[in-house]
Amino acid sequence: MLPDVTLRATSSTDPGRGVWARDHFDRWYDALAAAEAVDRPDPSTWRRGELRALLERGTADERMDVVLAEVGGDVVGVADVRCGLTDNRHVALVHVAVPPAHRGRGVGTRLLAAALEVAAAQGRTTVRVRVDRPADREPQSWPGSVAAARWGFGAGLLTARRQLHLPPDADLLAALAAGAAPYAAGYGVRAYAGPVPEADLDEMARLTARMSTDAPNGDLAVEPEHWDAERIREVEAVRAAQGRHQWVAVAQDPQGRLVAYTVLVRSDHEPERLLQLDTLVLAEHRGHRLGTLVKLACLRRALADNPAAQRVSTWNAVSNGPMVAVNEALGFVLDEFLEELEAPRERVVQTLRDQTLRNRT
Repeated sequence: MLPDVTLRATSSTDPGRGVWARDHFDRWYDALAAAEAVDRPDPSTWRRGELRALLERGTADERMDVVLAEVGGDVVGVADVRCGLTDNRHVALVHVAVPPAHRGRGVGTRLLAAALEVAAAQGRTTVRVRVDRPADREPQSWPGSVAAARWGFGAGLLTARRQLHLPPDADLLAALAAGAAPYAAGYGVRAYAGPVPEADLDEMARLTARMSTDAPNGDLAVEPEHWDAERIREVEAVRAAQGRHQWVAVAQDPQGRLVAYTVLVRSDHEPERLLQLDTLVLAEHRGHRLGTLVKLACLRRALADNPAAQRVSTWNAVSNGPMVAVNEALGFVLDEFLEELEAPRERVVQTLRDQTLRNRT
């Protein structure tokens, strides 16, 4: 049984978050990293400086709450809760992490209960959790998946992480570019480093908004997102505060409108990894191999600036066959799955109550 636990919490909107971070953030992060590294040789956990910047700077688009569970001065588990402030304001994204030495004592359940209280205070009716697991482990035997099922989560989206080890095969990239070019006659592709050019801002906002409607969402309850130039600049400012640098490639149709894009980022805190973020080809412009061409252009531009990078990590919905095919053609190899599972908040609250009653009888 779990002894009395002390919870220490703050949020990205709390005026005292800087003091909390000074006193507790490193302990919070150490527990998170320890939990995420179990049986995962290359966890994709954001680095310490990235998460601390997100907490201390805050963002106009999202509130992040962090919770630390402590027993006798020892950190036994942590959680974070993210609530969008612009879109999908019915959802709270919850992540619970318990280092292996403290599992099986009810720590995760206690942290989830605290996260549900945060979700309720923010008016969220749906709670979503994420579980990363190696591709060779089944959900029935992976602790995070087992816990999520026990808490009542289900019906979500299964995403696969693939990695491209660098440097890439130059001949392969050249062959892919040559093979795609005839399909993209009349389209133009360009890549750049740094912020989105002023001339592209409105078009990039339009494309980014389509990510919420055009990309597969499985059974997740996702509403269309609103993006404008100001929101694009806010994202860029947050990345800069985190020590992240971005590279972007876009495709233009014969009329000069942006119809596809992709983004790569590299963190000063993890210079060996490039993260492949959004990739989108508008549905009405698919079939021209624009996904391949923007990815190739972005990769080449990013590698020119980061010759020492060792790998690129990318995530795609398992159901997104065309984009998976593009990544596999580029040489990406599957190594992990990401389960996004959700449930009505009240149902999870009731599940925890029922489990507590059973444990007392």
